[in-house]
Amino acid sequence: MFLPEVIEIDEAELSCLEKSVVSNKSEVRQLSFADLELPCYIVEENWFDLGGKRQSGVWYCYQTEGNQKTPSAQHAIRICSPLYIEAVTNTEDGQFFGRLLRFRNTFGRWRQWAMPMELLRGSGEELRGELLAAGVEIEQKNRNKLADYLQSHIPDKIITAATHTGWTTSGNAFVMPDRIVGADNVYLQSDSIGKYGAIRPGGDYREWQQLAALCARNPVLILSLCVSFAGPLLAKVHHDSGGIHWVGDSSTGKTTALLLAVSVWGGEDFKRSWRATSNGLESVAAMLSDTCLCLDEINEADPQEVGSIVYCLGNGTGKTRANKVGSARQVQRWRLTILSTGERSITAAMKESGKQAKAGQLMRLLSIQAKRQFGLFDTLHHFNDGRTLSDFFKTQSAKHYGHAGIKFVEYLIQQGNADFAAVLAKIEAQFNHADHQSARAASKFALYAMAGELAIEAGIVSWEQGAALQACQLFFAQWLRERGKGLTEDQQILQNVGTYILKYGDTRFTDRNNPNEKPRAERAGWYQDNDDERIYLFTSDALKEAGGNFDFSRVLKALEDAKWIVAHNAGKRARKTTITGLGKPSLYWILPVEEADHA
Repeated sequence: MFLPEVIEIDEAELSCLEKSVVSNKSEVRQLSFADLELPCYIVEENWFDLGGKRQSGVWYCYQTEGNQKTPSAQHAIRICSPLYIEAVTNTEDGQFFGRLLRFRNTFGRWRQWAMPMELLRGSGEELRGELLAAGVEIEQKNRNKLADYLQSHIPDKIITAATHTGWTTSGNAFVMPDRIVGADNVYLQSDSIGKYGAIRPGGDYREWQQLAALCARNPVLILSLCVSFAGPLLAKVHHDSGGIHWVGDSSTGKTTALLLAVSVWGGEDFKRSWRATSNGLESVAAMLSDTCLCLDEINEADPQEVGSIVYCLGNGTGKTRANKVGSARQVQRWRLTILSTGERSITAAMKESGKQAKAGQLMRLLSIQAKRQFGLFDTLHHFNDGRTLSDFFKTQSAKHYGHAGIKFVEYLIQQGNADFAAVLAKIEAQFNHADHQSARAASKFALYAMAGELAIEAGIVSWEQGAALQACQLFFAQWLRERGKGLTEDQQILQNVGTYILKYGDTRFTDRNNPNEKPRAERAGWYQDNDDERIYLFTSDALKEAGGNFDFSRVLKALEDAKWIVAHNAGKRARKTTITGLGKPSLYWILPVEEADHA
C-alpha cells in the first residue's frame, strides 16, 4: 500500500494549480445554516457560500445566544485548509492511539499522516508545526480550534498503526515511510511527517541491478551488500543487532562499499556519520529498524563515545528516561545490521580515550581490514583502475537506490512461514570455529551469507549461486586470523600483563636473591633468573593492576590457561615465597610464554 509522498512541482504545474484555484471561486456550492446541526465542523474542498462566499477548508459553525439587545446569530470561522479525519489508528498491542489525517497541501496535492494523539497535549504547537511544514494553512487567530476539531468525533474506520519501520508485531507486514509491504490496513504512525524520509526508492531498479552485477568477484562489495540485505532477517532468526566495521587507509574505497550498502534502502541521506552521541544514534536506529545502519568514518566520533555507541546499537534498546511526572518514558527499540568504516579499528578508536575495548563491543561490531588487490577491489571488470570503478559506484548508487530493499522484503514475505532459522543453522555448519566467541562471529557471517544467497535466489542480484557464502567464509577466516587464538578477554589480559612487565619490569621489580636492591618506584614484586629466563613474582595488588579492568579471578584464569603461572603450590595459583626480611608472602610466579618459548 502506498502512502502519499512529497512531490516536487515545477512552475508549469504550479501555474495550472493557481488557475484551478481561481476557477474554483466561480464554482460555488450553496449552503445554509438552517441545514446544519450547530455547533459543527464542516470541510469544503472548494469555495462555497454560507452567508457569503467562503474559502475552502475546515470551518467551525456555531450560533450565539440572543438577548434583549442582540439577536441570536450564526457564525462560521475558518480553522485551516481542507483536512479530513479518515480513521482511528491503534497499535497492535492496543496501547497507542492516533488519527489518520488526509489533507491538501499548498500545491493542492493530497497527503496522509497517521498522527499520534499525544501531539494534542498541551498547547498543540508541535502538531501545528508538523502540519504547517507539510503545507497545511492554519488560521493563526483560530489555531487553538484545530485540536478541538481533531477530537470532535471518532471515525468508524479503524486501522492498525505501526510506530516504527520494519516488521509489524505479527511479522506479516513490513513498514516503510511511503508504503507497507504485505498489508493494506497498516500505516506508519509518527510524531513527524517527514521523519523517515531517508528510506525511499529513486532512479531505476534495473540500473541498480547492473551496478550490483559489478560486485561479482569483489568480496568486500558482496559482503557489504549482504550486511545491508540481512536487516530484515534478524527478526526471522532471532538475532541481535550487529555488523561489520571496515578498516583501511584513506582512499582505499571504504566509503564506496558503504554507499553501495546504502543504496539497498535509500539515497545518500540514508548514510549516517559516526559524528554523533549514543543518545542521538538511538533515535536514528529506531527510525531504521529492520534495515541497515550505515556509519561512515569512525575518526569523526568522540573516542569517549565509541564504546557506548557500539553497546547501544548492538543491544537494540535505548536508555530508560523519565518524563515530566517522573514515570518512565517508552523505551526505544530496534533491530538492524550495521556497516561501518574507518581508518582505525574499534579497539584503536577507544584506546585514544584511554579505554580498552571489551569483548562484547568487539563482537557486536567485527573489525576487518578492507585492503584488497586494487584498493577495495579484486576485479576491475572493464574499468582501467580502482579509482574509476569506485567513482562509477558512487555516481550510480546516488542515482539508483532504494528498490532492492523493497524487493528483498517482498521476497521474504512470499516465503510465508519458511523456517529461516533452520536454513541459517545449515549455513552455520559450514563455518568452523573454536570457541563461543568465534561461534558467535560465525553465526553473524552465516546470516550475511544467507541474506546474499536469498537475494541471488530472488533475482535481485545476478551473482553466481554460492558467491555470497564464499565471500562471507573468506572474511570470517580473515577475522579469525586478525583476532588471533583464544578468547578476546584472554588476549587482552595477556597483553595487559605483558605490557606491564615491559613498562615496569626494571623499576618496580628487584632481584629476589639480592636483598640490598631497592625498587626505583612502588614495588610490584621481585624477579628470579633461571638460566636465561626471568620469572616475575607479582604481589596480589600488582597483578590486579597489571590485569586491567577485569575481575581478578578472570585474570588468573587467563594466565593459568595460557600457562603463564608457574610454580603452583598444592594446586594454588599463588605460592608462599621466601623473601629476606619479609618472611613468606604469597606471590604469583609469572613467566610470559614468549620468554618460555625463547628459552
